[in-house]
Amino acid sequence: IRLRIIFGILQACSTCTGRIIVIAHQYFGPSQYVEPFYLIVCSVNRDGFLAYFTTLASILALDRGIATVAWAWYV
Repeated sequence: IRLRIIFGILQACSTCTGRIIVIAHQYFGPSQYVEPFYLIVCSVNRDGFLAYFTTLASILALDRGIATVAWAWYV
């Protein structure tokens, strides 16, 4: 559980940093129609953030579901 919390915090911090970079690029960015490397990295990071926390929520829901069924089976 500690690693899950640490990875969640690291993922959230890197995603927040990536969002700030994207917003700064949108506000101050060049007018050329080119995607810089850092925007691609931030986009992939955002997708990873969504996948990680969706999977984490699913694992927790599955864990609670199994615990509920197992408890009802023993009683």
